[in-house]
Amino acid sequence: MKPTLTLTKKVYESVEFIGDSSVPSLGEMINVQNKEKQENHLSEDEGLFIGYGKIAGCFPYKEKNQYTTHLRGKEVNVAVLENKYLKATFLTEFGGRLWELFDKKEGRNLLYTNDVIQPRNLAIRNAWFSGGVEWNIGSIGHSSFTCEPMNVAETVREDGIPILRLYEFERNRQVTYQMDFWLEEDSDILFCRMRIDNRNDEMIPMYWWSNIAVPEFDHGRIVVPATSSYKNSINPSIRKVAIPIDNEINQDITYYNDIDAPVDYFFDIEENKRKYITNLDETGYGLLQFSSDKLRGRKLFSWGHLQGSDNWQDILTKEAGKYIEIQAGLAKTQYECVPMPPHTAWEWVECYTSLKLPPEQVFNNYSDAVLAVDCVIEELWGKYNLNDLVTKTKHTIGKKKFDLKSNASGFGGLENLRREKQGEPLISEYLEFTRQDDNIKDWITLLEEGNFDNKDVNKVPQSFMLGEEWLKILEKSSENEGIDNWYVWYHLGIMYKYYKDYKKALICFEQSIILDITPWAYHALAYLYIDMNAIKKAVKYATKAIQLKSNDYSLCESCLKILLNNEYYGAIIECYAMLDKSLKKVGRIKMYLAFAYAHTGDVDQASEIMDSDGGLMVDDIREGEVSITELWILLFKKKNPAVKEEDIIIPKKYDFRMH
Repeated sequence: MKPTLTLTKKVYESVEFIGDSSVPSLGEMINVQNKEKQENHLSEDEGLFIGYGKIAGCFPYKEKNQYTTHLRGKEVNVAVLENKYLKATFLTEFGGRLWELFDKKEGRNLLYTNDVIQPRNLAIRNAWFSGGVEWNIGSIGHSSFTCEPMNVAETVREDGIPILRLYEFERNRQVTYQMDFWLEEDSDILFCRMRIDNRNDEMIPMYWWSNIAVPEFDHGRIVVPATSSYKNSINPSIRKVAIPIDNEINQDITYYNDIDAPVDYFFDIEENKRKYITNLDETGYGLLQFSSDKLRGRKLFSWGHLQGSDNWQDILTKEAGKYIEIQAGLAKTQYECVPMPPHTAWEWVECYTSLKLPPEQVFNNYSDAVLAVDCVIEELWGKYNLNDLVTKTKHTIGKKKFDLKSNASGFGGLENLRREKQGEPLISEYLEFTRQDDNIKDWITLLEEGNFDNKDVNKVPQSFMLGEEWLKILEKSSENEGIDNWYVWYHLGIMYKYYKDYKKALICFEQSIILDITPWAYHALAYLYIDMNAIKKAVKYATKAIQLKSNDYSLCESCLKILLNNEYYGAIIECYAMLDKSLKKVGRIKMYLAFAYAHTGDVDQASEIMDSDGGLMVDDIREGEVSITELWILLFKKKNPAVKEEDIIIPKKYDFRMH
C-alpha cells in the first residue's frame, strides 16, 4: 500500500468551544514545570540551565479560559497518514497533536488516546487535555498552541510519498517552527522532522518537549538507556538519583505502576548513547520513540496513585483509563530552556514505532532490557541513520515550500508585514502566513497609519504584542497620531509593565484613563499596583474594573483573585453583589465568595455554597492548585474545632493534592 495523506474531519466527544480571555495575562500563574527550582542538589558539573527562560505568565498570548465540561459530538479537523503498517491521526486544530498511532498488524493503538477532548487548566494558557503526543515549544510548560489550529500544508516527494507539514510563528520567542511528518512505503515507523528557525539578532531561550501519553499498563515497564536521573517530586528541589532503583525510596521506578505520588524523572543519557524511550506491557509490546542526537532529553511522568492524583486522572477523561507520559526534549530537564544562538536553525528527526520483545528480556535484569532495546535501535539505525537523515533532508524537505491547505493565526503574517516596512528579512522564505485574521487588524492599522482606530471602550482588546520593535512603534504613535487615543496608551502601558518599567506604565495607564475611562485600564492598573506593592490601590482599581464590566468573566475573575490573594474578603462579598447573574453561578467565582464568607465568620453561608447542587465544582482548577481542597478543610475545621489533623478525611472530588 502506497502511503496516503488525507485531510478530513472526524467526530469526537468534545467541548463546544474554547475561548480566549478578554484581558491580558498580567500576574504570575501556577506552573508546575516553572516553579522555583534554584534550590537544588546538583553538582557544578551538571551544566544545566535551571530557571533559564522562565516567564511569569502566558503574555502576549491570552489565557484560554472560556470553556465548560459540557461535551457533545463535534467535527474536528484532522490529518491522517496511513500505510499498510500504521495509521497516524493528527488534530490539526489542536496544536497538531498526534492523537492516535494505530498499529495495523497488531490491531492496537500505540498511544493513550482519550475518549474525550475535555479541557482542564494545565497548560501555559489554561486549557489543556490529555492524550496523544503534544508538541511543546518556546516557554516552559504545555504549549501555547495546544488548543490552537496550525497552518496545514502538504507536498509529495518524487517517489510519490506524501508529507504533512504543520507550522506556526511562536510569538514569545519570535521564531517559526515546523513539523514535517511522513510514512515510508515499507516501514512501520512514523517519521517526524522538526525545525525551529531563530531569525532574531540575539540569543533566545528555547524549549521543546514532545509529551507522549501512553497507557499505564498494569505490569508495564519503561526502558531508557540511562543509569541516573534528575528527579523532582513534592520535594521542592532537583536532585540526582540512580535508576532503575531510585536510591531515595529503594524502588525500581521503571515499573511505574508502583509509584505512589506524582513525580518527574529526567533521565541522564550519555552523549554517546542513542536517544530513545519505550513503554512495554506485560507481553513485551508497546511504543518505541527514538530520535537523532539533538533531542537529548527523556522523561517519565507518573501521576502516582494517591487519591488526589487519581482525581486528576478521573476529571481528564471519561472512560479511557489511566496514562503516564514518556517525553523527549532538547534539554536534560523541563525546568530550563537552552540558549539558542541568533540566526540559527535547530533540526532533528524523531520516530515512533512499535516494539515487541520477549518478556524475559524486558522484565528481569534492567541492564538486559536496555541491551535488548539497544540491539533493536542499532538495527534501525543501520537502516535509518537519523543524524544523517536530518542533513540529507534539510533542503529536500526542511526548507522546501509546501502547498498550503489551511491557515492558522495571522501573527506570522503580521510579523512579516512589520519586517517588510522596517526593511528586515522575513521570518521565512518558504512558510506562508495569512494576514486575514481579526486578531491582528488593530496592529495592521497601527503599522500602516501610525495609530489605532477609535476603539469602543466596552469592546474587548483584540490581542497583545511584545518586542522592542513594537514598543518603539507604540512610543512613536503616542507622540504623534495616537497622542489622543486611549487604546495606544493602554497598550503602551501593558508593554512597559511587561518589561517592568513601572513608572512609565503608570503614566500610560493614567493617560489612557484621562482620555477614556475603561475597565481594561483599571484592570491593568490593579495588577501594576500589585507589582509596585501598593495593595490598597490595587484593590481600589480591581473594584472599579468590576463595577464597569460586571458581566465579563475573565476580567471579574482576574480582579477577584487580587482581592482573595490579599485577603480583602469584605470587598469580595461587595463585588460579588455587583456581578451579572450568569457570573454568580460560575464555580470559581462561587469558591472565591465561599472563602470570603468563611474568613469573615459566616460559615453557614460558605458551607451552603460548598454543599449546594451536589457540591461545589470548579472546572478550571489549576494543576498544582489546591484552593478548593483548602476551602473544604477550612470549613471542616471551623465546624469541628477539636478535630485532629490526622483524622480529617477529604472527599475525593475535593482532593487535588499531589502529596
